[in-house]
Amino acid sequence: MLRAAVFVLCALPPLAHAVTWTKAGSTKDSRVFIDKASVRKGDGKNGEGGRRAWTLESFAKPQTAPDGKQYLSVKALHLYDCNERSVTLQTQSFYPEPMAKGEAVGTYKFEAFDAEQVEPGTRYAVAMNAVCGKGTVARAAAAKTAP
Repeated sequence: MLRAAVFVLCALPPLAHAVTWTKAGSTKDSRVFIDKASVRKGDGKNGEGGRRAWTLESFAKPQTAPDGKQYLSVKALHLYDCNERSVTLQTQSFYPEPMAKGEAVGTYKFEAFDAEQVEPGTRYAVAMNAVCGKGTVARAAAAKTAP
């Protein structure tokens, strides 16, 4: 009985780190997934609007990383400012296979990366709507065009 309990306890840590990727949407070139369990309140420009979240983008065709290596998927940690409708890249890892399979071919961390405005129809819009709530990007675009 004690042996069974020790075995179960030893098996739990790997299970606790398993990530469940939920499809957030698609672009013409890729599928975008989010780790909903990773969404955390962060520091947005205006305080309360910030969220940090891990995303996974899986491509149909090989892409080229900054160092020239080929990859089919990228995991990234972003800071989303839901109020400002902007996104800041914090870290990303490139993988040779879809869905972040295989050993990473490159990992980059960014300490001072500028925020980018999120435009409708982009991969960032798909992820931001999943993190901040559906329609977040569309409302921002409508607010820009309102008189």
